[in-house]
Amino acid sequence: MAHADSQKSLLILGVHLKSEGYPNTLYRLRDLEASGLFKMSEINVPMWSESTQRRHGFSRLTRNFWRAVIAHIAVTIRYLAATRPERVYVPYPAVFVLFLLSWLPVWRRPRYIVADVFISLYDTIVLDRRLVKQDGLAACALKWIERRAYSCADKLVADTPQNARFLCSLFKLPETKFVVVPLSTDEIHYKYTPYQPTHGACRVLFVGTMAPLHGMETILEAANLLSERSDIHFKLIGDGQDAPKVEARLRAHMPNLVWERAWQSSQQIAEEISRADICLGIFGAGDKAQRVCPFKIYAYASMGRAVITGETRWLRETAQLPHEAFASVPVNDAAALAAKIIQLADAPMHRAKLAENSRRFYENHLSNQAALKQLAHVFD
Repeated sequence: MAHADSQKSLLILGVHLKSEGYPNTLYRLRDLEASGLFKMSEINVPMWSESTQRRHGFSRLTRNFWRAVIAHIAVTIRYLAATRPERVYVPYPAVFVLFLLSWLPVWRRPRYIVADVFISLYDTIVLDRRLVKQDGLAACALKWIERRAYSCADKLVADTPQNARFLCSLFKLPETKFVVVPLSTDEIHYKYTPYQPTHGACRVLFVGTMAPLHGMETILEAANLLSERSDIHFKLIGDGQDAPKVEARLRAHMPNLVWERAWQSSQQIAEEISRADICLGIFGAGDKAQRVCPFKIYAYASMGRAVITGETRWLRETAQLPHEAFASVPVNDAAALAAKIIQLADAPMHRAKLAENSRRFYENHLSNQAALKQLAHVFD
């Protein structure tokens, strides 16, 4: 721990929620505080709560909108009432906090601003989910807001090099503004548990929100192709946009597949991963799938399990080790995924080697310690 006299001051400014549902924020801030590298203070009015996030329908949207408006106004007022800080870190969601800061005169803004861009609103709403037309007024306004917000920061933290390059191009920002830092995750529950291979039934696990980039149709079709293999059992955990595809498949009867749709705690998910022989990543064919390393990969690798995931740009460019970190197959290819599952199901020692390699990759490239070390350099 650094001596108090040598600590740099760091203000955490935002509307973030520190909870299990937002592990990157929760564990990043915990690690920063525990490191002793900074004399930390915080101005934070969460724009969400656990209760409002679990509501559905119009009432949730209305409540969350007004809560967000009030939170941003409150944070801005509290910031203006405080002494101008030397360094500020704005956790996700940072866009509208940065946007408000951008309207202040330069002498009243923080001298140095680092912000977490994690998920782009424009990319998610317009390009990925296509909730509004790309050439419409709403999309253009959102892109302008986000670009102005990011321009206000000195450094923007992205989780992969591919995401950094994408955001740089999308918002016409200089490459020097971006730094790449892996996500911070729950290492309390997702802790290393050495894999013990067996020659019995092979348990294949998928955990996720069933977004398009996950490639649920590919996973479901692979399970269908393996329906005659009584020794290979699939379990899906999660709910989301592509859940109707799972419902349709189950109605058609898939005896080798079990779906746990209800929300699960980190402890419950960790228990499922510890029992799994093979863990499935993402297999979507979209552009977003090419540049992300989802939380599920962090969890699988942290616990040390064999992972099969799609051959994406992130995997090709980032996961380069002397030994194969993860097994991979072409995206959107159910037959290839089924063949890879058979290969690993029939080779327990190969699974064990992949499990060892995934854990090694996590320690070197994805761990919270690796993230903290890289983030600390951003404030030098």
